[in-house]
Amino acid sequence: MKWIAIIAVCLAVVLYALNRSEVGLEQREDGLYYKTGAETAFTGDGLVYHSNKQKAQEGKIEAGKQTGPWKIWHANGHLHWEGSYKDGNKEGVWTRYDEEGAKTKESTWEEGVEQIMFELKPAEPAESPAAIPAAPTEQKQNE
Repeated sequence: MKWIAIIAVCLAVVLYALNRSEVGLEQREDGLYYKTGAETAFTGDGLVYHSNKQKAQEGKIEAGKQTGPWKIWHANGHLHWEGSYKDGNKEGVWTRYDEEGAKTKESTWEEGVEQIMFELKPAEPAESPAAIPAAPTEQKQNE
């Protein structure tokens, strides 16, 4: 009986893995995100991974625009940025962390414009917000 349960669990894991599909996203001239080749703007949950299989980004896209809580991780798995989007623009408090996980910066955003910034630790050149992609280019989604 124990073997039947183990086989059932293994089968469920395999079926779940086969059901996942990669979703390629592209940002077009209108600033919205679309599934590659699609005519309508993308809506969905998704994950972006670093080449080493660590999570890179996680958030939601509605009607082609980033929305709600969003997190970005360093390749070593530590959190890099966290904050929220509203209608495709950064909104509210955004926090940056270094590769060891220490908080290095807090910014307040309104309609995509940085209003207040507190630098807690000097940033490395690669840590600047311009070096962080605004949204995923490759996304995995459960369908």
